[in-house]
Amino acid sequence: MNNTRWENIFSVIQQSYSIETHLDFFTWLQREVNALLPHDMLLACWGNFNEATAENNQLSYDVASNLSGISSQIVNNNSLEMNACLLSLHKRWLDNNRCWFVINQLDNLASSDQIQVLFPSNFKQLKSLVVYGVTDVRSGNECLYVFFSKENVFNVPDLVMGMIMPHVDNVLRKIKHLQPIDAEGVFSANSNLPMLSVRELEVIHWIKSGKTNQEIGVILAISQNTVKSHVKRVFQKLNVTKRAQAIAMLSQ
Repeated sequence: MNNTRWENIFSVIQQSYSIETHLDFFTWLQREVNALLPHDMLLACWGNFNEATAENNQLSYDVASNLSGISSQIVNNNSLEMNACLLSLHKRWLDNNRCWFVINQLDNLASSDQIQVLFPSNFKQLKSLVVYGVTDVRSGNECLYVFFSKENVFNVPDLVMGMIMPHVDNVLRKIKHLQPIDAEGVFSANSNLPMLSVRELEVIHWIKSGKTNQEIGVILAISQNTVKSHVKRVFQKLNVTKRAQAIAMLSQ
């Protein structure tokens, strides 16, 4: 590898030690990691794959995406499809002797291939993927890291995966993950309030959790301007002018 590639690897490793939040992680992926491993989304899935089925809740998810319409919330809302998909990828990983692998040209897979039909509709824009697995011998759990790209071919330098993935794994183990929310449940508990859309309830939920517009945009895979528009509409519907007032009304 050339000197620039080595410098990028060392930068990825160095920056990983300063990551404390999910926003830090997303920024690190988009700036540092993306320079070495160009991708549009990272899906992390962990749990006891031996006991997991498509129908149970043995698997947990975290998403870092720069694509509109794909977020941790979307993945959790489609858990049946995602569980089936990740179980299929996990089997491929086992069959590949627990080594990372690439699937290119997802659109051109044979019709009998499960991967082609298991992804939720939001994922159809993604054309290739890389799967890297980690086993935690102490807990018996495993974690799959799936990088997705809109490109038909995912070019992955072998040495890069071995150098950076232990640090990606370490970062995701130390930061707090985003918990899925039941936006419709939030509204049902406040049925005396003006009707808010599911997305507006999601935005106000994350505001209540102390997230900034930038962080909310990352979580929901929308722009900061879109977040601001949702906040403005919430204020209008609730007839308030401050975030604290909106939160107070929705907490009643």
